[in-house]
This record gives sequence, structure tokens and C-alpha cells, in this order.
Amino acid sequence: MKDDIYPYDAQLYDRSFLNCYQRQAVVKLAEQIPDLHLLFYTCLISADEISEHMFRRNLPKYDFKGEIFAPGVLARIGVSRHDEPFDTYADARPALLAAVAEHGYAIPWIDVFYLPHCPEYYAEHVVHTVTLTGYDPSTGQWSLLDDNRASVLCRYSYPEDVIAAAYNNNKLRRVSWFTTGDYDAGEARRGAADAFAGRVAAFEDTHSLLSGVGDLLGTPWIAPGRAFSLLYDAFSLYEGSRACLRAFVGESPGYAGAVPAVGDIIQRCRDIRNLLMIGRATGRVDQGLLTSSCLELARAEDDLVGRLRKGPDGE
Repeated sequence: MKDDIYPYDAQLYDRSFLNCYQRQAVVKLAEQIPDLHLLFYTCLISADEISEHMFRRNLPKYDFKGEIFAPGVLARIGVSRHDEPFDTYADARPALLAAVAEHGYAIPWIDVFYLPHCPEYYAEHVVHTVTLTGYDPSTGQWSLLDDNRASVLCRYSYPEDVIAAAYNNNKLRRVSWFTTGDYDAGEARRGAADAFAGRVAAFEDTHSLLSGVGDLLGTPWIAPGRAFSLLYDAFSLYEGSRACLRAFVGESPGYAGAVPAVGDIIQRCRDIRNLLMIGRATGRVDQGLLTSSCLELARAEDDLVGRLRKGPDGE
């Protein structure tokens, strides 16, 4: 069966940095909010933050929340997030129908075990989200958006009992939607620019992740395959955060000169991820090349932050 791909900016709204819920939400919000890129000033995160999340706290990549949906950040562009728990699908159903009717979508947390398009179908229980976009009472079918096996958002349609089973058997049973309202575009841009300037001024990064890659791969306490996988996910977060940051910088007056520098960092992260992917597959990596690539990335990051600290137009 041919995938029915949903049209969206797949290069920006992917799951390198954004988790399934965040990605699905911003895809729908981008259809309603012309200034959605103003959320992405929050994506200037440090390698230290990534290292803290992945290695010190041993949390999965998709649990990196960031501040993209912080109430104040959303409010600047007239958006409010609603996130409600419901014990059963029957309890959640009225809220799902109301959100889809009023806002065009609702995002329930479900278990992929019950969805035939998911690779975990009847094989593994995994918490996930889907975006419900319509319900046909004549057929009892829900229309939804979710990833195909290549992590590209596609359209699917399922009987209501499938969605009910996926919801009722999930460990986390919640429904999310967003409301939008009027906002002053000029004030929103000025507010985001000021917040970004403050973020840049306070930004700190020891680059311990970048300088410590060799030590991590050489430690006897983590199996090499596990180390490669953790590092691959860490650099996925890194690359994705900079892709989102580029979307903010590219639309912010005076920062256009920094766009190539952010693009260079994205490519460096991608090259490092490719090396780590080889490591995951073979158990080996050119450690000299990996180490030098990470140190060059650290220098590129320092140059970028220095440029951003000069403010708009590098002044």
C-alpha cells in the first residue's frame, strides 16, 4: 500500500529534536500561526544539557522536553496548550470530538501495539501519540496522522474500536489540543528577540560531550553498542535543535548572517551521526576522525555564539 504522505516541512518538523507529540503539534500549529518560528529561539540548547539528559540522568531521547511549549513562549503568539487526563476512551471521546470539530485535530496518547501501520503492531507496547483529524459517524472511522516506518507523517484511517483499544491499554491516557487567539505580531517578534538575546547572553557550554566522546567509547562500564546508540541519539538532539534554531534565526531581522554558520553546525552534526551510525552497525569507528570532528564542532559552536552575542547585524 502506497503511503498517503501529509504535506509539511519534513526537513524542519522531524523527530531529530522534536518528539512525536511536539512534532505533530507544531505541524498542525504551523498551519494556523504564521509566526510559529518564534517558538524556536528556545532551541539554543547546550551540549551540556544534552549530556545531562542522555548520560547523567539516563533518560531516553524523546523525553527531552525543552521549552518549546512553555506557557509564556506559546502565549506570545496567542497559543494555549490544553492537556487533560481521561481514564478511558469513552471518557475522552467527547473531548476528542469537540477538539477536532473546533480546532481541526486532537492528540491522544496511545499504545502503538494496536495500530497496524506501526512496526510494533502486536509485538511491543510503546507510548506514542497520534493526531486525530476527523471522525465519520456513518462509518465509525477516525482519520489520523502518524509516522510511517520512515518517520514521515502520513494519513491513516481506523475503526473507532482500534483507537479505543490503543487508548485504553496505554500507560499514559491523556488528550492534548491547542487553542489559538489574536496577538500583536510586532510585539511577539520583539518579545522573542529580547528573550533570545537574554538566552544567548546567559548561554554556557563546557563542550564536555564533544571533548569526552573518546572516553565514553573507551569506558568498560558501557557496552560499545550501547555507547554508539546513546551518542547517536545525543547528536540527533544536537542536530535537530540547530535545525529549529536556524528557522528562528533565518526569520529574525539582523541575524541572517548567522544562518550559514548554523547550517554548517547542522552538517557537522550530521557527519558525526553518520560516523556513529557506522559504529552502531559494525561496532567500530574511526576514533581519530570522530574526535577531531567533535572538537571542530565545538569551535564552530563557540564562533556561532560569539556572533550571536554581537546582536542583530553583528553589532
